[in-house]
Amino acid sequence: MSIQMIALRNGFAAFERRADAKIGLLKEVIEKIQNGEKVDVSGLLGKGNKKQEEEWEQVLRDIEREEEAWAQTSKTKRKIAREAKLKLDKPVDEPDTESKEVPQLKSKSSAPRGFY
Repeated sequence: MSIQMIALRNGFAAFERRADAKIGLLKEVIEKIQNGEKVDVSGLLGKGNKKQEEEWEQVLRDIEREEEAWAQTSKTKRKIAREAKLKLDKPVDEPDTESKEVPQLKSKSSAPRGFY
């Protein structure tokens, strides 16, 4: 189990590094464009380079998958919270004490009552 946790943590760390690097590159391109500099966007983003294009596609797929997972988790949490609220808001029927008999408890011991 702990090996799986380590592998999962390492995989997520690698994903974060790739995503952060790509996001940083995008920010750099956007800043240059906003400053009025001429930028070879295709060249910086790796257009024409199969390896870089595949990396971009993989990063985008990973980000989309993560967003879907977050959305699904939040939907589930909202549904659970809504159900819990409905349970709390639902009035509790009080038991009818007149119609129910109180069961007689049998003594666990054959010793006289009050005897230790």
